[in-house]
Amino acid sequence: MSNDGMESDGGFTLLLVDDDHDVLAANARFLRLQGIQVVLADSADTALLRLESERVDAIITDLCMPERSGLEFAADARIRRPLVPIVFFSGLASVADVVAAMRLGAVDFLEKPVEPQDMLATVLTLRDRYEGVINNQRLSFDLADETVPFRYRVLAYEKLLIEQSLSMHDGQVGAVIDQLQINRRTLNDKMRRLGIVRPIHD
Repeated sequence: MSNDGMESDGGFTLLLVDDDHDVLAANARFLRLQGIQVVLADSADTALLRLESERVDAIITDLCMPERSGLEFAADARIRRPLVPIVFFSGLASVADVVAAMRLGAVDFLEKPVEPQDMLATVLTLRDRYEGVINNQRLSFDLADETVPFRYRVLAYEKLLIEQSLSMHDGQVGAVIDQLQINRRTLNDKMRRLGIVRPIHD
């Protein structure tokens, strides 16, 4: 599927993945009218090709797709772009699906059919939270860049995973510990060493 003539030439770019062409096109048009740059993919394989050729700052993907699921796509996407935040949407998600998505570092889960305004709110949150930060961290974890010490790339990835988990769980440390499978002391040490501030919610 084409990108409808849109090119990613800077700013925040979203990769939108959905096998329903009508829904994909409608969501893309709506987001572009709001000033969001959107790259389209109608399958997991196409989405992986987009990741190879396009700058992508965030991903929103359908969970249930033919041939390869959104979870399978996300697992492969994590290898190619370890630091890019991923949001799933589905109308048929089970608890097991949600847990699997969280383990892959999902930052949000939207119920399908997704209202355009809800999707926009999610995209704007991703943009405000990660723009500028993701790009630097993503570059520092570029597996092809041998000039960056591997230790620093690992630390960048570790920092993002903790920050994503804290955000996902509204700063609840207990939930972060359960998701990341580390003890409280280790988490506190990592947060202090990596300069991570626990979010405060009203």
